[in-house]
Amino acid sequence: MCKPDDSKPSLFERLGGTAAVRAAVEEFYQRVLDDEQLSPFFEDSTIPHLKMHQLEFFKLAFGCPSKNNDAPVDVAEFLREKHRRLFVEQGLNETHFDLVAGHFVATLQHLSINEELIDEAVGVIGPLRTVFEVGVSESAHEEKKDDGPSLLHAATDDSKPQTLMQKLGGNASVKAAVEGLYSRLLADEDLSPFFEDVSMTALKIHQIEFMKVAFSQIPDDFDVAEFMKTKHARLFTDKGLNESHFDKLAGHFVATLEDLSVPQNLIDEAVAVVGPLRPVFEQGAKDAQEQKL
Repeated sequence: MCKPDDSKPSLFERLGGTAAVRAAVEEFYQRVLDDEQLSPFFEDSTIPHLKMHQLEFFKLAFGCPSKNNDAPVDVAEFLREKHRRLFVEQGLNETHFDLVAGHFVATLQHLSINEELIDEAVGVIGPLRTVFEVGVSESAHEEKKDDGPSLLHAATDDSKPQTLMQKLGGNASVKAAVEGLYSRLLADEDLSPFFEDVSMTALKIHQIEFMKVAFSQIPDDFDVAEFMKTKHARLFTDKGLNESHFDKLAGHFVATLEDLSVPQNLIDEAVAVVGPLRPVFEQGAKDAQEQKL
């Protein structure tokens, strides 16, 4: 059993201890290995061995250090060293961290972990994103030391049109937009009830990931409308979500981009992506009404 220095149980214990966290690791890796963007990083890896190390990492990160580890461990440096080869050879970066974080949250939610504990766990893991930002920068610097041409620069095609995601400023800008958007939504009396009993940290992570897909290139096999309908099914039925709420959200979305001084032509382009989703909310509300009859 983990015995922290004070009387308060560690986060590791409050999550359920070794058995519960081991179950989380099992599902977490299943999700990660099923993700086409992440699975290549696990080629040639011994997954059972990796799961064992992941469990030990969670023990350390969530306040249950190993008996054999008397000295404090710099978690950030530990992660940087463990992933150095992936930064250099496979282009591991913060976007992959965001995907992993999303799977981590989804795993805990699926296992019915209390939202407060999920937020606390994300509060521990979230700051480690910087490791992946710095790691990819360091790997690019290492590539520049080579005498031969840089594959990174060789792959850059200036003639290739930028995605809307890139034109908006990339991850940092979209993250800022999500923060601003949710501040507005939570302050709106008509919309805030839809976010009761919801982990805002997890929701923001999922929103960032959705915008990355929507403002880049949507995969041919990804039905955005069906995805949105499924994700909001409970809100249509239980809380009367409808197209009027979509309109208010869209207004806050535009206002958020305006606050961030996004050029009008890019705002129009973003609205052109989001706007066609309005019928999902019309149909969802209509279906919910018919179910009640």
